[in-house]
Amino acid sequence: MEGIVSLLDEEHYRLTESLWEELERTFGLRGIYVTPYPHFSYHVAKGYDAARLETALRGVADSTRAFPVRTGGLGIFTGQSPVLYVPVVRSLALSQLHQRVWEAASPLSSGEEAYYQPESWMPHITIVFGALPSETLPAVVHLLSERDFYWQISVDNLTYIEDVVGQGQKLQFQFKFEKSST
Repeated sequence: MEGIVSLLDEEHYRLTESLWEELERTFGLRGIYVTPYPHFSYHVAKGYDAARLETALRGVADSTRAFPVRTGGLGIFTGQSPVLYVPVVRSLALSQLHQRVWEAASPLSSGEEAYYQPESWMPHITIVFGALPSETLPAVVHLLSERDFYWQISVDNLTYIEDVVGQGQKLQFQFKFEKSST
C-alpha cells in the first residue's frame, strides 16, 4: 500500500522511533511498523498516478499554513491483527486538510482504503501493527499506559510514501507548508 501522510515534527518523530525500538528490545517485536516513518495518514491506496499526484499535492501544500494538532492517550483497533496507536484529535483545520487531500488524491488512485474516507477517518500514529501476539498485548499496553501521549504536534508537510518493488516503502516527495504566523 502507498499513502499520503504528514510526517511528525522532529521531536515526535524521534519519540515514536524510540518507542518502536523499546518495544523491539523489550518484547522482541520486529516488523511491527509497516511504514518505517513516524506519521499519520490522510489517504491510502494500492497505487497512484505519481506524476499527477505530485502536482495536485503541491497545490494543496502551497495553500496550507502549518498548524498544531493534539494527540490523546492510547487506542487499539481490534481484530485478527490488533493495531496499537496514539489517536490524533480531529480539529477543523485537520479535517479541512484531509478533505482537500482526499479530493485531490482520489481521482489519481486505485484501490483506496475505505478507512480513510472523510466520514470514517480516524487519524492516528501507529505504534504497533500486525505482529503483536494477543498474549503480548496486555504487557505492551501496561508498559505504555504510564506514558504521556498528550502531545502537540506541528503539521507542516504533505508526504507521499510509495511501495518500491524490492525496497519497501520509500519517501517519494514531500511538500512543506508555509510557517504559521502565530
